Amino acid sequence: MCGMSSAETTAAAGSEDAQVLLELRRTISLGVARLSEEKERAPCLTESRDSSSSSTMWTTRRRVALDVLLVCWGLGTWLGVNGLFVELPVLIAGLPEGWTLPSAMVLAVQSANIGLLIYALLRNFSRVSDTHCIYGLLTIGTIALFLNSFLYTKTAFLGGTERSIAFLALTFFVALVGCTSSVLFYPYLRHYREIYLATYLIGEGLGGFTPSVLALIQGVGGEVECVLKPDNSSYIAVRPPPLFDSTVYITLLGLLSTISLISFCILHNYPGFASERVKEGAVAKEDEAAPRGSLLQPQFVGVMVLVVVLNAVNNGIMPSVQSYSCMPYGKRAYHLAATLGSMANPMACLAGVWLRPLAGRFLAPLLALSAALFGFILLTAVQSPTPPMAGSNQGAVIVICCWVLCSGLVSYGRMWVYGWSRRGGARGMRICGALGQVGSALGSLTFYALINYTTFFQQTPDCPAQTI
Repeated sequence: MCGMSSAETTAAAGSEDAQVLLELRRTISLGVARLSEEKERAPCLTESRDSSSSSTMWTTRRRVALDVLLVCWGLGTWLGVNGLFVELPVLIAGLPEGWTLPSAMVLAVQSANIGLLIYALLRNFSRVSDTHCIYGLLTIGTIALFLNSFLYTKTAFLGGTERSIAFLALTFFVALVGCTSSVLFYPYLRHYREIYLATYLIGEGLGGFTPSVLALIQGVGGEVECVLKPDNSSYIAVRPPPLFDSTVYITLLGLLSTISLISFCILHNYPGFASERVKEGAVAKEDEAAPRGSLLQPQFVGVMVLVVVLNAVNNGIMPSVQSYSCMPYGKRAYHLAATLGSMANPMACLAGVWLRPLAGRFLAPLLALSAALFGFILLTAVQSPTPPMAGSNQGAVIVICCWVLCSGLVSYGRMWVYGWSRRGGARGMRICGALGQVGSALGSLTFYALINYTTFFQQTPDCPAQTI
């Protein structure tokens, strides 16, 4: 469409050519309108029953400045959490938890779901506005990132075991933003035309893509080298340093979070976007269009179960077992699986924006494929430190591809259910967001216990022991 508009402008000097182009445009527009009937109005597969609606990604005019601000705002939701996760291949070498650090971090992140309870109490008793809550969360997350960049190495003994107390505590405050965004940020988007939901989700996805790019630039410094001590009594691990250390990396995350906060300030206060807002009466009408009884229908309940499962896998299980699944294939394999897998999330969002959304019957085979890939990932994690083809280049390529594909498919599935939940109005979206966090918490708690209190998952030492 953009190319056609440019062609019309160029042909304005010739009236005959302009007339031909105008007729051609009308013909194509009619065809697009016909193809768009009974299709999904919102990206991420929100099916629409209103054939008269013009809210399609292909025909609706939009404000580019608003798109940019929404992307920057969405960037800050999971930026800190995603950024710290892709930094784990570097962090586990210097923090005392070792391979169990990802599961401890997942537990800290899911503990931040207490923010949901705090928000509910504020909403019911003090009547604090959603806008003030968003301001507060983004500010807390930004400050926590800057503090973490300098304090992440501070440890303390807890129960006789050395723990990364500062890193995990500040990660909790960073995660407050993402965990609460599901029930706070999404409903705020209802005040804008629904075509902007996809833009926000792209920004949210970039919260994983951008840190991954930074992590790829940073690198991991190469594989560990085992060098004998001068007395030949044992080996010591020599780790080549990355391009820049974690302090610089986390500081960059703090700067990006600051951009997100500033973007929301402009987004909420700039009067020039009034035309893109949905009138209060229309918002109320959307809520009334989804009566409470409709949320108990089997189809809605089934989708909500899918929300729980997908979030348990994506946010709870996969991050917890990634070190056990990937480290036997090398530090670089772990690094690439973490960074490229994180990039798969925004790629899935872009697929939802630029490609025709899939119907539910076509989504099922994709989810089945993701289940098979997830099964292989669990197999490599449980068989650690000697999974199939451990230490080989072929094994590293296979495990990296499995992580990237599985991450992308699960992310697309999450987009589908979040978009579908819009049918339930604000209440349906809040239920979807809350159940997503419940699933994440269940997955993380279960696998934290399995990793730390059972022998299912085993860590191998960096260097073999040497006895005289």
